[in-house]
Amino acid sequence: MNFELSDEQRMLSDSLTRFLADRYDFEKRRKYMEMDGGYSPDVWAGFAEMGIFALPFSEDDGGLGGSSVDTMIVGQAMGYALTNEPWAEAMAIAPSLLQAASADQRASIAEGIIGGESLPTWAHLEPGMLDRGEEIKTQADSDGRLSGSKSVVTFGAEANLIFVTATGPDGLGLYVVRGGAEGMEARAYKTQDGKRAAELTFDGTPSEKLAGGLPAAEAIALAEARALSAVMAESLGCMEQAIEQTVEYIKGREQFGRAIGSFQALQHIAAGAVVEKEQVKSMAMYASVMCDDPDAQERDLALSAAKVKMCDASRNVGQMAIQLHGGVGMTMEYAIGHYFKRMTLLEAAYGDRDFHMDRLCDADGLAA
Repeated sequence: MNFELSDEQRMLSDSLTRFLADRYDFEKRRKYMEMDGGYSPDVWAGFAEMGIFALPFSEDDGGLGGSSVDTMIVGQAMGYALTNEPWAEAMAIAPSLLQAASADQRASIAEGIIGGESLPTWAHLEPGMLDRGEEIKTQADSDGRLSGSKSVVTFGAEANLIFVTATGPDGLGLYVVRGGAEGMEARAYKTQDGKRAAELTFDGTPSEKLAGGLPAAEAIALAEARALSAVMAESLGCMEQAIEQTVEYIKGREQFGRAIGSFQALQHIAAGAVVEKEQVKSMAMYASVMCDDPDAQERDLALSAAKVKMCDASRNVGQMAIQLHGGVGMTMEYAIGHYFKRMTLLEAAYGDRDFHMDRLCDADGLAA
């Protein structure tokens, strides 16, 4: 398995890193968080102009025909900059769910995502849902009108393109609801890591069913696999920044008349965090390659193994960063606490450590 990046992929990484360094320092991020939508529309438009959202779509759909490794590169940069925008919904989730649509339907919806006019999200989880495999209770009638509730929908109140998982006359299906649709209500709130989410309720809300492509269940499984790979990449970027900030801090923080970074015990702790991060880097690349594997079982087991490692490493790196910063690390004025919060929520995204460890145990591990 080749983990080397191509010249084009290195150029993608460099250009996006430069863009984010110019548009997304810590103080600018705090300003974006306080905007009405909780993110910067100008930055979102900038991503579109760079062609970021075109990467995962095929050329037939108006995209660039990129790979999941390209999405990993983007995710790593987004995590490093601690961006708030729902980039994973646009790059990993929406293109996957649209595999359930016909070619014409897919191209029509993709156009708005690629151009940056659409802000997509996915309403899948429901109140009280503990297991991602539980029955979907949201209902769609024969005319596509939706009734039910969805929980923890990222940017659910701000999104103008909402993919909804619902049970219709023909079983499980995927439906598209436009922002401001009749019969839809959103209760918005801020999440601990600075993003936005909402509880959505549908009461006869009109929608468009995705049909003519993959069965909905297969498209949903693909979306969860690619989203999980994106989460891995974003967490990796957060770890890289957390380690850099911590090393810089202990170099300047003095105790007993000398920089605490000169203490061997702290050097060992920081070195251990670097080892953890490098292991996640390999697993993130592995996950990005495996998330498109045609063998669904092999794909899911590989992603579960990667997620378990990511959870362990992000916990260790995050705790290391806070420990070496001391109490100031959890104040709003220090960026490191914000990275810690993001890494903590990413641990729970698309199945926590227990969920993925159970899946590995049920299958007797990767060798099953």
